[in-house]
Amino acid sequence: MDNNNLYNKIIDTDSTRPLWGQELLRDVLLNDLLGNDTHSIMYWAGKKIARKFPLKDALDTVLFFKQSGLGDLSVSSENKHEIKWTLSGDIVAKRIEANPDADFMFESGFLAQIAQQQFGVISEAEMNPKEEKNGTVLIRVHMDPKHPAPVIEDSVKEFDLKQ
Repeated sequence: MDNNNLYNKIIDTDSTRPLWGQELLRDVLLNDLLGNDTHSIMYWAGKKIARKFPLKDALDTVLFFKQSGLGDLSVSSENKHEIKWTLSGDIVAKRIEANPDADFMFESGFLAQIAQQQFGVISEAEMNPKEEKNGTVLIRVHMDPKHPAPVIEDSVKEFDLKQ
């Protein structure tokens, strides 16, 4: 990844400029520290953070992503086995522009854990980089309605999201 390219993409746009520090840590420092394990660690980090910030429904999840500077989130489709989320927005597009291998596994892990908490069933997510189109990312959360989710001890019971 060309760090100068990432810096220029983020700093050159008013809407993403305030997120430069976040991107510096995420796409430069963490990537250097984690190396080849970046994808899996970021996925599990997303799950861990979701346990600390349990959200009651899809509307809260969308708002949380926006407030956290992760991008604009929307449900593309949903059934009892799968939720397809689309992640978009300036920060997502700029990250993909700067680095075609930009990692969105944190968001994937977060959405998997939120689904597991909201629906009470085992849930895992995948993000296929080949499905990225026009600065958006498709994240599929697969749910297994036949397998109840285990109770996780470090989960927070309540979190009040400001509207």
